[in-house]
Amino acid sequence: MLKKIREQIFYVGLFACLPAVGEEDIFHAVDALVLGGVRGIILSWNKKLFSTVEKLHVRYPQLLIGVQGPYEKACQLFAGGASFVVDTGGVPAKIQVPFLLRQNNNLMEGADVLAQCSNKLVFVGDMKRQKWGEITARAQQALQKMLGFELRHVGINHPNAAEANKTASQFEYLFGFAKTDKGGAYFAGPYIEAMKKMFYGVHGHIAIATNNAARAAWYLEQRGAKFNWKSADYNEDGTLRVVYLQDEIGGFAVHIIQK
Repeated sequence: MLKKIREQIFYVGLFACLPAVGEEDIFHAVDALVLGGVRGIILSWNKKLFSTVEKLHVRYPQLLIGVQGPYEKACQLFAGGASFVVDTGGVPAKIQVPFLLRQNNNLMEGADVLAQCSNKLVFVGDMKRQKWGEITARAQQALQKMLGFELRHVGINHPNAAEANKTASQFEYLFGFAKTDKGGAYFAGPYIEAMKKMFYGVHGHIAIATNNAARAAWYLEQRGAKFNWKSADYNEDGTLRVVYLQDEIGGFAVHIIQK
């Protein structure tokens, strides 16, 4: 259970901290956040929060809900669908899960876990002004900043090494992209990967770099993307380095790659 909560917090990565406001405003804000791609929220404790958490959990069962407040009070919300508590009843704050009440010396420090989150969004002013569109826009911007998607290179398929060499040489001659032999392909600068054989994609492939490949894959799966996990490659420490999407886009295979 503890490991699962840690993993969920890591994959979500971005949490919106919502103030203690009325239930209707919380629903509007969460709708706006989910529309912007956010999958985690931290609510401020209040006595009426149980019904709100329960309704949010039914409405968005994949949403990871945390509560910030005194643990002895906030833990009541686990039954309604909350997944963790940021305990403000002691120093330092701890993130706790239900079964930890029965375990000793096995608490999760808030600093240790929330450090895995690239950003925390605090929506106080926007909620008071009911600017739900701005909340969605800020959520999208924060999510893009966290994932850091950017074009890394374009791969071009060739039937053999000689044709690949010719393509890379042309880019080097015309644009000054230095050609290098990387074994399975010639690179022209960091931008063009001339494959020495026919590889993924009708036309080739597009590489999208990201700040964290595992987290990016999780988020893309939330958007309905499917991955060819047989194509995955991992770093020495076991973290995901690269994986291809299952479906092509415009005749190109697409893979994400760790920066």
